[in-house]
Amino acid sequence: MKKAILTAALLVTVGSSFAMSDELYSQKNLANVTGVAVGYELVAPMQETVVAVEDLGKVLERAHEVRQGLVKRQVAGERLTDRQDRFIKHDVNQDFLTVLDRNLTNRVEFFKRAHNWNGDNKYEHSGNYETFLNKHNEKATEAVNGYSNSYGWNVLRSVRQDALSNVKAVLDQQGETVRGEDIAKAILAAASNNAETVNNEELRYYINELVWYTAKQTVKETNKQLSHVLK
Repeated sequence: MKKAILTAALLVTVGSSFAMSDELYSQKNLANVTGVAVGYELVAPMQETVVAVEDLGKVLERAHEVRQGLVKRQVAGERLTDRQDRFIKHDVNQDFLTVLDRNLTNRVEFFKRAHNWNGDNKYEHSGNYETFLNKHNEKATEAVNGYSNSYGWNVLRSVRQDALSNVKAVLDQQGETVRGEDIAKAILAAASNNAETVNNEELRYYINELVWYTAKQTVKETNKQLSHVLK
């Protein structure tokens, strides 16, 4: 029963923003766990996660198609709405990356709060899985003078960082001709690479949920924006 309640709580969508500073997220805490995971049941990414991320790539392609269509209409002399005019002046890729960043950040923070992980506190808390790291990448003590990051929070934070870095690299290389399948591969690689050393089944699930939720939420927000633009 307790597990069912926890699972239900973790699936609740957090509406408010808990975004944290990039300075905190960019701290490089080296992983203490380096052995390749074996004997696990949950793969990362799971099929549901793969499908959600593939849909995410497709919605980015759709956003570019909408913008290109509006540009053609404007060139042909058609008068666009104010919203449409603003949309074609925006950088579609940058807008996409901004929304992706916000949703990844909010979800990582959600897990931290749900578990009382001490991502930005200076003392140890319980429920941090097996590893504690401080700013010196050493085992934390109760009176550590600095950040004491839980293993779970560090893993999810790393998934976020890698996903954003991978996506930005694709966007920088492909520009307006970006292929959705390459965006999907970039995000799934972040999940897969970080899960490689994670033996904890619960945490492997959270890696999947982080990516799945972010993809679903970003698709939802992007489609909503496009529906308003096309009115």
